[in-house]
Amino acid sequence: MISTAADLLRELHQLHVLDQSQCAALAGLAGDVRVLARELVQRGWLTAWQINRIFKGSAADLLLGSYILLEKLGEGGMGSVFKARNWKLGRVVAVKLIRKECLDNESMIRRFRREIEAAAQLSHPNIVHAFDADEVNGTHFFVMEYIEGRDLAKVVKDRGALPVAEACEYIRQAALGLQHAFERGLVHRDIKPSNLLLALSRSLHAGERETASVGTIKLLDMGLARLERSDEDESSTLTQTGIVVGTADYIAPEQARDSHTADIRADLYSLGCTMYFLLTRRYG
Repeated sequence: MISTAADLLRELHQLHVLDQSQCAALAGLAGDVRVLARELVQRGWLTAWQINRIFKGSAADLLLGSYILLEKLGEGGMGSVFKARNWKLGRVVAVKLIRKECLDNESMIRRFRREIEAAAQLSHPNIVHAFDADEVNGTHFFVMEYIEGRDLAKVVKDRGALPVAEACEYIRQAALGLQHAFERGLVHRDIKPSNLLLALSRSLHAGERETASVGTIKLLDMGLARLERSDEDESSTLTQTGIVVGTADYIAPEQARDSHTADIRADLYSLGCTMYFLLTRRYG
């Protein structure tokens, strides 16, 4: 239990959140633990999310092998994604953790492994890069490139329908990423605005609008991707049980009928639906 500022500094040093020089710089604040916590956040050495985890008694959860979790970025059916830093290299990354309850579900484990396998084959400026995959104390995780930006679903929600030239540029970039995946035998199967991340190439000034010239599109979430050479496990798991892979508003009819046989044409159909949404803010 952390009750003093000294306890907090000791814990953060053991977890590699702070180095020795940072702890020494804060030695004079060895009084009220909450005063120290505020100082850490103000200096940018700790995030508010980390402080909340620490005071809830979950400080140990911040460290995952070589990675320090900084803040939660999002959550999905399989798990959660966190912004993290490799304390050995200093590199900021995104870490996807599979839910522990999913570890008892063989199909979810296969999907997670498929995402790792798929991402490992890809290296393209319009696809989020994969860096690492590991398991620490029963926690399975996947390390990816951290992108500063927003997905296109949020962009349209905030700004409304996009100008034609801008929407076309985003779809063009997404198509280049899909072509790269297709050439390596991969079908994404879940193309939609929320899986297209607009990575800002520079910070926008106050009041400045985003335009096609300020960002790069990155394809996200290869969790539903299928390798053209995929084995029989997926066929029996997905198609024979009648499970539909994809998102209803963007899925191609042939993919809805049989996810296992869907090919690049299904991705292109979904990309077309995505473009319609960007231009109209409506679903097809």
